[in-house]
Amino acid sequence: MSAAENAEIAIPVSRSKIGFLVIASLGMAAVACWVLFSAPGVKESSFRQGVLGLGAAFFLLGAWLQFRSLVQREPGLVVNRQGFLFRLTGLQFGWVDWADVTDVKEGRTRGGAFVLIKLRDPQKYIARGNWLQRLAKAINWRLSGSPVTITSGSLQVTRSELGQIIRAFFTEAKQAESQPLSSSPPAM
Repeated sequence: MSAAENAEIAIPVSRSKIGFLVIASLGMAAVACWVLFSAPGVKESSFRQGVLGLGAAFFLLGAWLQFRSLVQREPGLVVNRQGFLFRLTGLQFGWVDWADVTDVKEGRTRGGAFVLIKLRDPQKYIARGNWLQRLAKAINWRLSGSPVTITSGSLQVTRSELGQIIRAFFTEAKQAESQPLSSSPPAM
């Protein structure tokens, strides 16, 4: 698939993957609640109650965020000749112009693989969003080298296809930047 063949690619959300995450999150929240209210020794320790309460809240929040992604009608990722928009994380880095991108790399962590987007001015993208989103993007920048990373985990695309699509549009945009605007010298 070449960027020249497509003016824009919209990759839909994988409803089965996100549905599984919703069910798994609700299951973990239910287990945390069950342990909180039923397990012996928990009622005597306020620390254990606090940890289990935070765990239940964390998994319920995760289920709610994933459910929102599940019911949205927009594609999870839109890539075109000007840039891309990735809608599936809570980080909300918004529209990313290819002019701001210096490199596209593939990265790996213990949790999986991702496409890493190196930026000219990472602070511009870190500054977008609320304080929690800004904090998460700053941590992401320190851990991975960029506040903008894209995973294929919740998209209807494989990791290698995602990398090929992003790289093809990035390469085309950089080639278009370096070409002269006209093929002939200016008239004198």
